[in-house]
Amino acid sequence: MTTDRQFEQRLPGMLEELYLGPMPAYRDHVLEATARTPQRPAWTFLGHWLPIIEPAQRVAGGTHSPWRSFALVMLVAALTLALLAALIGGSRPRLPAPFGPARTGLVAYASDGDIYTADAATGATRPIVTGPETDLDPRWSRDGARLAFMRQAAGAALIFVTDPDGSNAIQITPEPLRVISNYAFSPTGAEMLINTELAGVPTVLLAATDGSGVRELDIGRPATQGAWRPPDGREILFMDAGTWQGGFGGIHAVSPLGGPVRTIVEPVSGRFRDLAAWSPDGTRVGYMEWFETEGFTSRIHVVEADGTGDRVLPMPAEAHWEVFRGWSNDGTRILAIRGYTPTWEGSVAVVRPPDDSGFGVEIADARIREGSCCSVWEWAPDDSMILGIPTDQGGVARTQVLVDPLTGTVAEVPWGAISDPAWQRLPD
Repeated sequence: MTTDRQFEQRLPGMLEELYLGPMPAYRDHVLEATARTPQRPAWTFLGHWLPIIEPAQRVAGGTHSPWRSFALVMLVAALTLALLAALIGGSRPRLPAPFGPARTGLVAYASDGDIYTADAATGATRPIVTGPETDLDPRWSRDGARLAFMRQAAGAALIFVTDPDGSNAIQITPEPLRVISNYAFSPTGAEMLINTELAGVPTVLLAATDGSGVRELDIGRPATQGAWRPPDGREILFMDAGTWQGGFGGIHAVSPLGGPVRTIVEPVSGRFRDLAAWSPDGTRVGYMEWFETEGFTSRIHVVEADGTGDRVLPMPAEAHWEVFRGWSNDGTRILAIRGYTPTWEGSVAVVRPPDDSGFGVEIADARIREGSCCSVWEWAPDDSMILGIPTDQGGVARTQVLVDPLTGTVAEVPWGAISDPAWQRLPD
């Protein structure tokens, strides 16, 4: 009998002896130590995701190829890495799209020189930026992840960007600006568009929101009322220089990098325009236009982004004028102010379609009646409410109000805001 054969016959007995043998004396200590150690989650073991790959066997009629097994291993490894990346990415907070409907978050506002946030549903408020400085006019980023505000500085203002709770403030304008008519985050949040004046000339500035620098929109002409084009900010809308009383001329668009200007609505002598605004999908522009006549004659226009199809929205025969006040987030409605006299007396708010399908629903509550120009309104991200600041006869802002666009119900907000409305967008 060969040595190999003898080993094969003795092997079962040897295994049985090992199996039935005495336990080591240190067993209890091992068990005690391991019991205190938590198990690793199953998903952290690569074998949980990779199939067991048996050694390649010879195939009848052919030879084994090591490259086939290697390719299979590499493919499975790539799929595993992709799956792990998806799991890690899925654990990060989800952000809402920069345009279109979104879940409604907090209202940001200024009061007594400080910045607050408020829950519109409960009325609960919280100070987030306080101190001896005078801080004004907060603006949310399009994803709701950051907040910007102005800080007064010797007759001018600086712009800061913070986290939603007011922490980690970054000054993004190196020098104070004496005029800031408006400002807004880009769709990506990487830049801030600032409508200002340099040496008395209306200018659009673009400031990096990480504080790394500011540049002028280089188009070789005055520009006012700049606005990012949804959904990706590939163009900036702007209007010709003018005044709030006399209106502005043409409506144009240009790349954020500058270059050739594309005219959407040509300037025409005797016609005055104002408040041009992209629709949420960036396919249309709404604006108001009036003529050089006695009394207020403004009408709302909607034009395609390429400048075609300019049309005047219809209104009741008894109405004298309408003023554009903003698109709903889904682009199906416009908030407007409608007047039944040649002055601001007797004006009403109206939620109307952006086409000729109807006159809309009027909201005649006296608390939102326009007393003068320049009230400011903003739709809630989910379009369920409209937050705004009406003005009195002298153009002074009154108490902020919430308007239900379906029922016309109006309610004054419980917080004392003195700034434009700003509503945070959250993911659905």
